Amino acid sequence: METLRRNIRDMDFTILGVLFLLAVYSFVAILAATHGKTTDGAPAGVMFRQGLFEIVGWVVMTVVMLYDYRSLRKVYWWVVAGAIFLLLVVYVMPREHGAHSWIPLGQLSFEPSEVAKLAIIVGMAAFMANVDESELPDYSMRRVWPVFVIFLVPFLLTLKEPALGQALVMVALALTMFTLFGKRSHFLFIIMLTLGVVIGLSAVAVLFPKESTDFIQSVLIKHHILKSYQAYRIITWLNPGAYPLSYGYNIRLSQIAVGSGQVFGEGLFSGIATKGNWIPNQWTDYIFTAIGEEFGFVGSSMLILLFLVLIYRLVRVAATSQDTFGTYIIAGVIGMLSFQVFENIGMDMYLSPSTGITLPFISYGGSSLVVDYIAIGLTLSVALRRKKLRFN
Repeated sequence: METLRRNIRDMDFTILGVLFLLAVYSFVAILAATHGKTTDGAPAGVMFRQGLFEIVGWVVMTVVMLYDYRSLRKVYWWVVAGAIFLLLVVYVMPREHGAHSWIPLGQLSFEPSEVAKLAIIVGMAAFMANVDESELPDYSMRRVWPVFVIFLVPFLLTLKEPALGQALVMVALALTMFTLFGKRSHFLFIIMLTLGVVIGLSAVAVLFPKESTDFIQSVLIKHHILKSYQAYRIITWLNPGAYPLSYGYNIRLSQIAVGSGQVFGEGLFSGIATKGNWIPNQWTDYIFTAIGEEFGFVGSSMLILLFLVLIYRLVRVAATSQDTFGTYIIAGVIGMLSFQVFENIGMDMYLSPSTGITLPFISYGGSSLVVDYIAIGLTLSVALRRKKLRFN
């Protein structure tokens, strides 16, 4: 405890300030998206529930921050095993919205894939740190293959649910961590090659939307590589005019709502699309549309600026940490949050396909919000202990 008092100056109060402002944004946006609506599927007492989730999130974040994250390094296999067990439990639960993604807890539900993301971060960070700090570091495949198991098992179970959005987040955080790990091995080449292939395929898809659409329909759907609704979400991204009243309905109305906000927005409770309940599930996956429509470019830009400041401060903590394990943890958190922000906002503006990913700290939800706070709690724990102790 005395050590914590001496190092309290290392607390990043900017991160806490940003989180508070994001919480304010969340309350206003959810209020706008649910104001005066009783038949659009929003849960009863949505604002009260979100407030409760916020309180739980801040409490859990504080507890995690005070906890010495380095203790997780000794039990990381148990952390990963626990997450895998929870991912298996969902398969004995009834389907919800067509997927085995939730574990019912009375009036609430719990999404194990959210916890699995943190488990992957902790597991990969511990293994990578052990390799880096070994007496004779060996980055050959025969030495580092377990790190792929730590990622692949939760990833495949999540993809099978199916929860493509969550699975993509896992890929993003893993690639971010491998980028640091890869600087010391041949994995950097594999990462760059993978990114090059993804960028190349995306460019081809954009330049040749008809041919890409035909390929998706004839190969990816026919051979069950993707679920039909997942494939059609990609198709509507490549060809916005396709299926305007079904698969492309949400994304088209999202773009209309964001664009109608123009510079300063239409005002709180004044957005036509938001007030008219045009966009399904606006308080969760499509929460950015309410912000874009009612607060315009200025309000949306301020929200994006807050996310940029948050990511920048996380990078600063990682850069000043003298613990390899802590640095890898923060790298995973950065990859997780950055991808979710880009994907959620991007899908509302046709920059990316719709995947059903929540906007961190903004969208309504218990599992995602609390897990995001736990992730920040881990980074603040690293911040408090980023300097080597004088006496151990």
